[in-house]
Amino acid sequence: MPTARTTNEASPEAEIRELFETRTRALAAKDAATLAAANDPAVVVFDAVAPFVRRGDETTARKQEWLAAYRTGIGHEIRDLEITAAADLAFCHFLVRISGTMVDGTEVGMWVRATSCLRRRDDGWKIVHEHASVPFDAETGDAVVTGEL
Repeated sequence: MPTARTTNEASPEAEIRELFETRTRALAAKDAATLAAANDPAVVVFDAVAPFVRRGDETTARKQEWLAAYRTGIGHEIRDLEITAAADLAFCHFLVRISGTMVDGTEVGMWVRATSCLRRRDDGWKIVHEHASVPFDAETGDAVVTGEL
């Protein structure tokens, strides 16, 4: 039988929400170290851009490249975050709007679907798997990244 939590102990859901809010702030500040700290060292990422899979340190390098491609901080608006969490394992899915101005002047404003799996470690919740995808139009094969949800 589960034991009751003390009132000053955060729930897994609250801790995970804070992790995502910290990542949002890190993207706005272009803070690669904070972004990397959210990931488990053996994280596996299925990104919306090639290559199809990145692991561990490759994900940190990709985040640094991504941040460097933006003149501004990166907007990261999470919608419909749903979290299912047990004591040490959690599954989340959500929509996220990425926005900002790239170094070349391109204005970005796109929606992406995301799924994250997390494991509680001694130093807190860490992302062990992340999957981002872009919906596409089945008739044309074109990505659908704008519009109303």
